[in-house]
Amino acid sequence: MKKILVVSTSDSFVERNSTLLRRSEFRIFSASDSSQALAAIKEQGTELVLVDIHLDDMEGETFCGVVRSETGFGPIKIILVCKDEPEEYTRLRDSGADALIAKPIKPLQLVKTVGQFLTIHMVRSRRVSLRVKVASKKESVEFYCMSHNISISGMLIETEYFLEVGGIIQCFFTIPGSIQVETEGEVVRTARTLDGAHQYGIQFISLDSYYRKEIDKYIASIVRNETPPDTLLNR
Repeated sequence: MKKILVVSTSDSFVERNSTLLRRSEFRIFSASDSSQALAAIKEQGTELVLVDIHLDDMEGETFCGVVRSETGFGPIKIILVCKDEPEEYTRLRDSGADALIAKPIKPLQLVKTVGQFLTIHMVRSRRVSLRVKVASKKESVEFYCMSHNISISGMLIETEYFLEVGGIIQCFFTIPGSIQVETEGEVVRTARTLDGAHQYGIQFISLDSYYRKEIDKYIASIVRNETPPDTLLNR
């Protein structure tokens, strides 16, 4: 179930748009200011935030920047609701929002935009195959492993080196046809193969936004080759 956070100091804004977005596959949360919203993202997690341009404690575009600076939040789509003025669109172009929707909100436009974002997010959050050598480091000890798959949030690796759940490692690997990624990861699960090798689920904890974008592009390219073209939405 996808989680959507609606943020506004206006009760009518929250009630009206929460009602528009209420579907069986969506779970709707609300917040009246940026502090509540950031707390909700940390505690509940969310895939998409619909935020009003004017909040009591922070402007909407400033809120977008704060969310984007928090690497631990993961990939979140942000829709910023603003005035229907050309200069407003120009001013907010670099706010960090993924989409701008003008007041008053057209219900069909809102539902369509949210549906597109969350469908793409659902597809690209899949784990896809990635067989590359990963150079890793735990404290001062360096070791090598092989990756099995990757998602925007982590990867599965296999190594003879023993790691404990909760341990932090540094990972260095190359996305095929793209760049070398450097990031920290937390060991969140472990398993043994039939031949006795160790497999570990690694959750990225300090993934740079540029690396995230390149991983996202790689996943999208793999999914695009697996999925019939008419089932994919254009970004």
